Amino acid sequence: MVVKIKILDIYGKLIEIRIRMNRRIAIREADLPTPPPDRIALRCMGEELEMRLVARQFGLAVYYMPVSAFNRLAELVNKYETLPCVLAF
Repeated sequence: MVVKIKILDIYGKLIEIRIRMNRRIAIREADLPTPPPDRIALRCMGEELEMRLVARQFGLAVYYMPVSAFNRLAELVNKYETLPCVLAF
């Protein structure tokens, strides 16, 4: 299952992220700096949920999120209609 969410990056640009249940987060490469950064973070209400790059395929940069960060992200997605996070790279 894939959940698509739109969030802002630190520059105010709206970016769509795709969250998969296997703790993978996919972001269009066109929405990221070139080359895609090795590590990025979601800054959510004072928390920083970090991810690391694992693959680049089909125009997407795929990031892996550790279990504790993914569980927190799942809580936020279920609790808020608009995700209170900013994508930082």
